[in-house]
Amino acid sequence: MRGTTSHRPSDHHSGRWSHWLIGLGTVAAGLCVHSEARADLHLAIGSRIEPLRYTSAYLPNSSASTFRPSGATSGGSESLQSTSLSPYIALYFAQKYGIMLSLDIGYAKSTGEVQAMGMAMPTTDNNSYFQFGVGLGTKIYFTPPRSQKISPYIYLDVFKYFASISTDNMGVSGEYAGAQASLRSPTGGTLAVGAEYFLSPGFSIGSEIFGLRVSGVTSDYKDAAMTRHSSSYTQVTLYTGITLNYRFQVSSSVRAVEEEGSAEPAKKRRPQTSEEFLSTPSAPPPPPPPSPEAVD
Repeated sequence: MRGTTSHRPSDHHSGRWSHWLIGLGTVAAGLCVHSEARADLHLAIGSRIEPLRYTSAYLPNSSASTFRPSGATSGGSESLQSTSLSPYIALYFAQKYGIMLSLDIGYAKSTGEVQAMGMAMPTTDNNSYFQFGVGLGTKIYFTPPRSQKISPYIYLDVFKYFASISTDNMGVSGEYAGAQASLRSPTGGTLAVGAEYFLSPGFSIGSEIFGLRVSGVTSDYKDAAMTRHSSSYTQVTLYTGITLNYRFQVSSSVRAVEEEGSAEPAKKRRPQTSEEFLSTPSAPPPPPPPSPEAVD
């Protein structure tokens, strides 16, 4: 009796296809599952220190009807450097781009009293002044900040001041006091080019080497004779200053990785320290695993 041998080609091909499917599945998992999400966020606080300027505008040919920030009517000096948005708080993204909020608050109050002989009640003289300034700007570094390195940057902002004047002088109407306050409420903008040196990842000293500031005010009121007075005042000045900056990392880089066949949520990488953030470049994502070859 002749023996017979049975050969099943389907078994051989099914084994080959199973290896191919395993290889394709591994590559698909590597491409679709392995992903990296970065969220680099830094909180910064600091101060912009600008040297005092003792020069003031000289307008000897202005008529007496011109309502300006200086003079006996509004008090104070007519300084070319009228804004001082020194302290700031900022948020930096991806090491190079920052959104900055700067503030300025000022308050002054004076009181006086005069009582002549024979007067039953003294004459009082009470005056107060309050101002609040806010600026919204951005700082963009040309190179990523690194410890023990210099990073040039460009800075620009827009700002607005709000002021109020209060007095018990009966000869000063509310509309006139409002016009006086308007002359102390400039609106403007700043453009500067500078550089920062990072002594450590959390502290740097900078200089706004070339700064340009433009601001303007307007006022409008009617006197007791219903005569309308309107005036505007514009300032353009160059300035230079020093900045002190402190950085705090509030969110570290996070790498989300889900292993093949795992239903667990994404794993988080060890939080990146501020030293690592500013001293070493970010590591590139790992390459996908190679596709295994088909094996008979």
